[in-house]
Amino acid sequence: MTMYRNLHQNPSNTTTKTFLGIQSIISAKFETRTYPYNFAKHLHKSVELYLLDSGTCCMDIGNRKLSFCAGDLVIIYPQIVHSFYLKESGTCTFRHIHFHPSLFLEWFMHPDDSNSTDILTSLIPPFNNYFHHTSDQNISATIDKIIEENNEKNVLSDAMANLHIAELIVYLTRLTRSEISLTSEKSTHLQNQLRYVSFALTYIHENYDQKILIPDIASHLNISARYLNKLFFQQINLTILNYINIYRINQAIELMMGTSLTLTEIAIQVGCKDSQHFSKLFKNIIGLPPNRYRKLILHDTPDVN
Repeated sequence: MTMYRNLHQNPSNTTTKTFLGIQSIISAKFETRTYPYNFAKHLHKSVELYLLDSGTCCMDIGNRKLSFCAGDLVIIYPQIVHSFYLKESGTCTFRHIHFHPSLFLEWFMHPDDSNSTDILTSLIPPFNNYFHHTSDQNISATIDKIIEENNEKNVLSDAMANLHIAELIVYLTRLTRSEISLTSEKSTHLQNQLRYVSFALTYIHENYDQKILIPDIASHLNISARYLNKLFFQQINLTILNYINIYRINQAIELMMGTSLTLTEIAIQVGCKDSQHFSKLFKNIIGLPPNRYRKLILHDTPDVN
């Protein structure tokens, strides 16, 4: 969830060079899934985009269970636990893109506004973890262009693909967010609330491997723990404790996929007091014990990290 904060509060006035031909896309293709199909809960560092062309599918994104059908566009942000599965007989066809977010976190809508957000963060309200909208001809055509350019495999096609991704992001922002929501004209009260929640998120992300006490976070902000809990739940739709647990399991899944550490070692690294507590917490959040999940995810997960 770290990327949902404005990562660049003050765009630099110094001259910098951005390589437009960076290979942002990890995969971009047409795909078909046939019932029964279940890709278990997982997470990755890329942005994931689905445009459904036919059939229906279900996704668990964060703590929400969602259903989508033909014409739905879904964008899932990095480090969000999610799954993809079919509940009805038949097939589901879709266009599917994974891309690294880094380049698009460097481009801004309003360079003269000290509270300006990058184009990727501007697409969604603060602290959400996915975007959903009905597709139209422009969206469909732009996604086709991204896939076509990705198939060319050269620096110019990479540059064109990046421009088309930016085009898509800006177009979606124009469809769904008013211009005023992209500027600093929010009330001071709301800005303070968002700042408190943003600080809590940062504190958790930087200290998840240690014991975290909510009163400690609140004391840094000079507010009560009760008030912080209330604001956090309003914005994130999770209690702070639930978010801490989910974030720890997110980090554990990443270690499962990217290292050969034992589950006991992983439990210690993500701040769980012992392996038994870790296993119980993991099963409560993911629905499977960690040893079974690790075997499943290593077998099924594509190379999207």
